[in-house]
Amino acid sequence: MEKMAETNLEIEYNQIQHFISESNWDHRPVMNKVAQDASLRLSKLGRVGLMIDESSHLKKGKHSVGVAKQYAGCVGKIENSQVAVYGSVSAENQYQLVDCELFLPKEWIDNPKRCIKSGIPEERIIYKSKIDLALEMIERQRAVGTHFDWVGADAFYGNSSYLLNKLDEVDQLFVMEIHSNQMVYLQEPELFVPGRKAGRGRTPSRLKSNIAGIEVRKLIESVEEEKWKKIFLRPKDKMEVEGLVLDVFTWDGKSDECRVRKLIVRRKKTQNDYEIKYAFTNAFDDEFSLEELIKMQSQRFFIEQSFRDAKQEAGMSSYQVRGWRAWHHHMAMVMMATNFVLLEKLDHADDAPLLSTSDVRKYLVCTYAKDEAKKQIVFQQMKERHRIRALSLHKSRKLPTW
Repeated sequence: MEKMAETNLEIEYNQIQHFISESNWDHRPVMNKVAQDASLRLSKLGRVGLMIDESSHLKKGKHSVGVAKQYAGCVGKIENSQVAVYGSVSAENQYQLVDCELFLPKEWIDNPKRCIKSGIPEERIIYKSKIDLALEMIERQRAVGTHFDWVGADAFYGNSSYLLNKLDEVDQLFVMEIHSNQMVYLQEPELFVPGRKAGRGRTPSRLKSNIAGIEVRKLIESVEEEKWKKIFLRPKDKMEVEGLVLDVFTWDGKSDECRVRKLIVRRKKTQNDYEIKYAFTNAFDDEFSLEELIKMQSQRFFIEQSFRDAKQEAGMSSYQVRGWRAWHHHMAMVMMATNFVLLEKLDHADDAPLLSTSDVRKYLVCTYAKDEAKKQIVFQQMKERHRIRALSLHKSRKLPTW
């Protein structure tokens, strides 16, 4: 905020701080507008996925809303941090953050005074798991008219039977990754409550299966090699993987019915072995080929790209605000900024197909600083960088023109 005030003398520092921290504008319509605009533009590229994942922001002290000692994915260990669940829309190789929900640990919910002091709305002072937040986000994006064809997420969400069953209930297509030790059945198991054994313990009440399940990693060991099919995820740079789809049954060990799923398996050859990814989907018609399902599974990569760009180029983690309102204001403005960048990349897809978020930011800095000499230098550097990258990606193809 200090730098913004320094470069725009018409606005005082306190005005900017008030706008971000205390002004009563609602972040939600801003995020909804970003979601609608971005997803509509992306839908012209192909099928759009709504990707769900969490991201963390390291913080010191104990006053920032939601901060606690918790697992922070950005450093891969438990640290003092804020964690939020995010939604990103993606099609082909383009992407945009469109939603977020700040996760409030139980230590916050158990201290209402602390929550009120940080400005958390009263109706939000209730514990919600990350799965709950993800489901709310998906329901909200459906309600506001965001254009997306399926929902994707990593195995933390894909292993939640509750989440997948809820998506089934509203006929929402999903392609969710799962852990390699996820249990499945090759035929539908019969569920029953065992009878009580004479003279031994209580009468059983929990359901049992009449057949044993198998871990997905064990299941594919018996798959014949000829069933694997080669797929080019990105034809331009010939990124090749192998994939297969199997019909399986799942049971969460609690409910009184099993679910039918398609198990998607993708493997990529490494130096010594294979990197293997597993996913569940509820796509059971002929609308999706194996190649399309594998590409949908792989699309989750782009929410990580969303985080990278938002943090490195739009300051998503670089904030000093503490309260609930200020945190959501900051995230809404980050989404507005990155959405502007997305629209620039789409508008210049023909003349600058390798345009990056970093390119747009650097060019904008020069433009608003009215430094024409530096802008030309940045432009020439950008052209040369794109030329070299194009050579490495498309040696046999015509280079992009400017």
